[in-house]
Amino acid sequence: MTLLDSEIKQRRLDFGLSVKALRKKAGLSQEKLAQIAEIDRKSISRIENGRLSPSVDILWAIADALKKEVYELFLPMAHGLVPRELELKPLLQDQITQAV
Repeated sequence: MTLLDSEIKQRRLDFGLSVKALRKKAGLSQEKLAQIAEIDRKSISRIENGRLSPSVDILWAIADALKKEVYELFLPMAHGLVPRELELKPLLQDQITQAV
């Protein structure tokens, strides 16, 4: 895994945590969000767990379902308002150590 891969993985995870925080704040289950957004529940789960990078169409559907603008899906992540399950610094340090 390259340094860039680690950063991308971390950003996907951070974005997923942002979506999860907004979904919970709205009082919605994954199933209900998926139903309103008209997308598969498994896709919501994979986005929230950082395993899926959503398309722009999916971003719009999720934002609409949460009654948010697309940029608002990124705000919790940008402002550090979601718990970080995986710290980027250790990942970066591992990559630096392996490169040396």
